[in-house]
Amino acid sequence: MNVVVMGCGRIGTQIVTALWKDGHHVTVLDSVQESFLTLPKELREMEDTTFISDGILEEELIEAGIQDADVFVAVSNRDNRNALAAQKAKHIFNVPKVVCRVGDPDRQEMYTRLGIAAVSPTKVTSALILEAVFP
Repeated sequence: MNVVVMGCGRIGTQIVTALWKDGHHVTVLDSVQESFLTLPKELREMEDTTFISDGILEEELIEAGIQDADVFVAVSNRDNRNALAAQKAKHIFNVPKVVCRVGDPDRQEMYTRLGIAAVSPTKVTSALILEAVFP
């Protein structure tokens, strides 16, 4: 599978590394070059794997291979950037599967109605903590 991931923070690094170890072709975008240092060295050294980009500009998405992606995952720490990039991936580049990290749980349903799978770490973490408190 060909996957483009926008965001190479803690969540993005975990996703990219797991997909790569499972044998998928992964491309990762981040606006800060130092973010890529969290990736395994072998992955960082692969050609056309990391791109310095905020994931918003269509030219940069094309350079990263969005037109050939089976999956696009937006997991930067900025909801608006994730939402815009996810909508472009889904509605301009017709990526079959798009997943978007949404910090604000109230927005999660809205993105789902747009055909974008939305995950709220805030909602998931809160549920896990409540489950730990009240098993």
